[in-house]
Amino acid sequence: MLTLLATLKVKPGKEAEVAGICSQLAKEVLAKEKDCLMYIPHVVKNDPTEIVFFEKYKDKEAFKAHGSSAYFQAAAQKFEDLLEGKIQVKFLEEV
Repeated sequence: MLTLLATLKVKPGKEAEVAGICSQLAKEVLAKEKDCLMYIPHVVKNDPTEIVFFEKYKDKEAFKAHGSSAYFQAAAQKFEDLLEGKIQVKFLEEV
């Protein structure tokens, strides 16, 4: 199992647009990726310019397939103009 936390820092004024992209992406991921066990975007309550995804995959191959999917690549391309910097990813280990 592979679990991660992905953090996006949104440019001010672009919060609603990015939230919409994230919501649509989550729907596609959960509908199309049987080995994605969890894919949930959250807006940080005290900072609407920060979005955090909780993601869980069956294995590394499922994560790689997610990253190479057409819908993820399309969202990533849109994010290029909407985010400050790159998406930060932390891989987690359950205790």
